[in-house]
Amino acid sequence: MNVNKYRTLLAGLALLGISACTSGNSAQEPPFKSANLTQNKLQLAVGVATFNDGSKGLNVVETFRQPNGLSAVLLSTPSLTGPFTVPAGMGGVDGGTNHITGSPQALPGQTPVVSTFGQSGGAFAYGFAPENSSTAGAASYNLYSAPFYAADGTLTSNPPANPANPLYNPGIPGSSDPPHANDAYRGGPPAYPNVRNGTFPGFYGYTLGFTTFALTPVAGTYTLAVNVPSGNHPSVSISAPNATLANVTGLPTFAAAPTFTEDGAGGGTVTCSPPAGTTETLAEIEDQKTAAYYTIVTTDRGPVSVALPDLLGPTTTGTATPSLGMGDPYSVVCLAVDYPLFEAGPPANVQQTPALTGGAGQADIAFSPPLTVVAY
Repeated sequence: MNVNKYRTLLAGLALLGISACTSGNSAQEPPFKSANLTQNKLQLAVGVATFNDGSKGLNVVETFRQPNGLSAVLLSTPSLTGPFTVPAGMGGVDGGTNHITGSPQALPGQTPVVSTFGQSGGAFAYGFAPENSSTAGAASYNLYSAPFYAADGTLTSNPPANPANPLYNPGIPGSSDPPHANDAYRGGPPAYPNVRNGTFPGFYGYTLGFTTFALTPVAGTYTLAVNVPSGNHPSVSISAPNATLANVTGLPTFAAAPTFTEDGAGGGTVTCSPPAGTTETLAEIEDQKTAAYYTIVTTDRGPVSVALPDLLGPTTTGTATPSLGMGDPYSVVCLAVDYPLFEAGPPANVQQTPALTGGAGQADIAFSPPLTVVAY
């Protein structure tokens, strides 16, 4: 995600040490300006991901920020190590090892190394994302779907439909919505600013910061380092303080999918029962026709009910539209966490090193089964 990184493009270019040309000095090396990359701070937190089928995986949260809280760089190659084993045959060079990596960007005509994140995957202000800058020059707002290393072996941010995927969405029988893998989770209104008003073309929502892996969680020490190419300077490696996974149980499984009661005007009420140990619940709603994402956050305990306002739908004309259009297929998923997921993320949080773990010292997350219906 990291819409903030594009707001600071010039700063990012400086961070990468990109040269600036001057006229009349063809025989001289162009001057360049660079920043002190060691002023940036990298953080890592790990926890257990409880998928909606009851299986357990690894949840990873990272931040990589400048002193002003914005994304540290536009291009990096991350390397996560721990007491896990990547399934053989998955993740390219990572298969069968205890590391999850990205690939250095290949020169034109060369083939990039096959890895879990590939050459597009980097570490940004809040979470890993396939958003590394390239020579194409276009802004990228991609996010990873979850989890990596699903049963079908797919390593892509848009995995195909497969019932073995814990986040498989069965679609809506008799509608135009076929079976598919869930889209990446994105933060939208009312919890996050509404970006579907034409202000941020191509940007659909904010990162929620987590990346999950279908790996059996193993207790122990986890490390994260990123390598940053620095133009005319040697590349720089920055490491995060180690993270510890002490409890491999994680949060219990959701007992049921959420329910949604429509109010007939484009909004409605989400009700779900987060498992014991939850400190924060996020109701994630997606209008699958308009690709509009909505997020409602609550710290209430026990069964929770939260409201989706009626008129938060996409608009470029200044005229309010229904959050869920009549006849639109939509999905609802509740996320339960025991760490400050919402509080640590952009755009509200501009701390360089926000708190990433809860009282138990981990970042555990649980996913409810998805509810998929047609509005009205």
